[in-house]
Amino acid sequence: MRFSAYPINYVNKLTLCLFIDRYMPYQQPHVKMFPVAGVHMLSHETSCGQSRCKVRLTGLTRDHSGGAYRCEVSSDAPAFRLASETHNVTVAALPKVNPVIIGLQDSYQLGDTLAVECRSSAGDPIPELNWYINDVKAPSNIVGDSISSSPKDEGLEHRTVTLRFQIDRKYTQGNFIRLRCVSTVFGIPVSPQTVSQNVVVKAQPTTQVNNEKLHWPDVSSNKPKLQINSSLLCYYYCTVIVYFSFRIKAEL
Repeated sequence: MRFSAYPINYVNKLTLCLFIDRYMPYQQPHVKMFPVAGVHMLSHETSCGQSRCKVRLTGLTRDHSGGAYRCEVSSDAPAFRLASETHNVTVAALPKVNPVIIGLQDSYQLGDTLAVECRSSAGDPIPELNWYINDVKAPSNIVGDSISSSPKDEGLEHRTVTLRFQIDRKYTQGNFIRLRCVSTVFGIPVSPQTVSQNVVVKAQPTTQVNNEKLHWPDVSSNKPKLQINSSLLCYYYCTVIVYFSFRIKAEL
């Protein structure tokens, strides 16, 4: 007896495909269908033989279609031997859209604190979120706690995880930081949903100090110096001397 699922936890457009082996010798009919709430079999896609039984289900629901599916193999009289195997089936509601990054600014400077959050789309089971910086998984000390929302009308929940760190050169690639958030559903073999953004990091502006104090020219430098015409200087000095000379004579 062999039991296999294809795959047991994979849900695509609410259709699940199971392959079951069931062999009961000398009994007619070999296949018998029983109505079960939430389990809808496509009879035209169901085929069973002595070594294999293929059953295709459709219209699955999370409330009624998930659970334990069992395959039985039994012998006829007089032994009536029975063998069976059970496999649990999970019906998942996958997130419809990619996660989103919230709170990201247009640009940052070295030394700034970057604080953002990643929010998944609603699903069941609730999605798991992971942060990546420049394609490397973010260390746990800069990743916040995982917060789950309250279930909505359909019983679906979304998850939010924050990321917070101070920007320095160890996180940058040139003038950018590449942030990526990945959403996965545990136990469901489907491609993860991803959102990524490049963060612009600008260099800190150079501080300019305007010194307005008066300084004497540096005679040792090659900078232009104040040039005073010696003739003009002599004219002023001579005028002052002559003025005071006449005033002293007049007083005498």
